[in-house]
Amino acid sequence: MSRMTVTFRRGDGRTLAIDDTALGLTAASGLDEPNLEVYTQKAALGDGDLVTGQRVGSRTLEFTARVTNPALNDVLRRAVTSFFTAGHAYEVHVSRFGDRRFAADCRLESLSVPVENRYKPITVKIALIMPEGYWLSADSFGRNIASVESRCGYPFISPAGSGRLYGLFAYAGTVCLENDGDAEAYCRAVFIARGEVVHPRLIAGGGQVRVLCTLTAGDVLVIDGKTRAVTLNGENAVTSLDRASDFSGIVFATGANTIGFGADVGSNLLAVNVYYNKRYIGA
Repeated sequence: MSRMTVTFRRGDGRTLAIDDTALGLTAASGLDEPNLEVYTQKAALGDGDLVTGQRVGSRTLEFTARVTNPALNDVLRRAVTSFFTAGHAYEVHVSRFGDRRFAADCRLESLSVPVENRYKPITVKIALIMPEGYWLSADSFGRNIASVESRCGYPFISPAGSGRLYGLFAYAGTVCLENDGDAEAYCRAVFIARGEVVHPRLIAGGGQVRVLCTLTAGDVLVIDGKTRAVTLNGENAVTSLDRASDFSGIVFATGANTIGFGADVGSNLLAVNVYYNKRYIGA
């Protein structure tokens, strides 16, 4: 298992790593074992059943690690038992053959640190519930699709008869995003106003989410495709949605997807940061 490392990140920011430094990974299960649930009902006529639905449910991740140096037994036993406790959420980050993915909002299911012989390396067994069912890409894109790239510096020399290019929109307001994951991905867009912006909107998949409000400098508007929530400066702003708003476009299907932004007034005064994590069956 030497080519795989696991890092647990607790909700309060503390981390614990199985990376062959103090703890070495000896076994792992659940990484590539999705919990596929298929729902059926009896057919009214004829043989067989009818498939009424299917989904990917939560799964259990299990890790077994051994202390690399028996002299660290007591220190690591105390560290592990104080790190893994009920009431905390954990991110499980796995680096495997160069790929980095993580499981979000995991919860402790069981922990075992048996001590049979103080002179032999102890073995730690950790099991966590992975509620999402999918692994997420470590990269969440996180770029400003409204950014302007500078094209001019000073001192500036402009030949006679030539045009002048001072700046260039990095994405021209629209960007094509490739989702090469195993399932649809959810987009989260963060609008930051640098001046007055009237009725900002996120455009994707042939539809749009339009918010009927006026932003002023410093306002932050967040549109979340997974929870279908809209917040303005941290406050719920769903009631300000245009009735024609459609969230389905900002759920990215596998393959190519386009996303853009706009506003009735002041679209040039926006920074629009787009985030999404690709979702994978296995790590």
